[in-house]
Amino acid sequence: MLIETKLDILAAAPALLEDLLNEIPIEMYKQRRIPGKWSIHEHAVHLEEAQKMIIERFKRFQQEEKPVFEPYLPGTTVADDYLIDLDLNASLVAFRENRQLMIDLLRTFTAEQWTNEGTHPEYRHISALLWIRHVMMHDHFHMYRIEELWLTTDSYLRKA
Repeated sequence: MLIETKLDILAAAPALLEDLLNEIPIEMYKQRRIPGKWSIHEHAVHLEEAQKMIIERFKRFQQEEKPVFEPYLPGTTVADDYLIDLDLNASLVAFRENRQLMIDLLRTFTAEQWTNEGTHPEYRHISALLWIRHVMMHDHFHMYRIEELWLTTDSYLRKA
């Protein structure tokens, strides 16, 4: 898949998230339908919280040769209810704005920067080119979880 196609998919994520949320009754947003798992609200605001880290990683791929990354592990460094207390509307606006900043940054990458290999303890290998796909999958994973929490009946919702 061409880089430009991936950038288009990434650029569309905020609108896709907003469209999805607009279909869901607001009273469902903060329900933790699976005990110990995130709510619709938490998945949505997490996308913006993670976006900040994602942009910084892309900047490091652009600026550093062979950057070394630390894991980003939500839920281990902040309180369990941290995401539930964030303002959803502000997060959606910030996600849209920061995603555009990320797309603008990525459009300046050279061929060498795309293939710059970093190291990360979670992954066998990581480069800016691989990271762009990883971010795309991350977006869609959380949007899938949002849709699952909305549409799935209680008797079919995964309890584990």
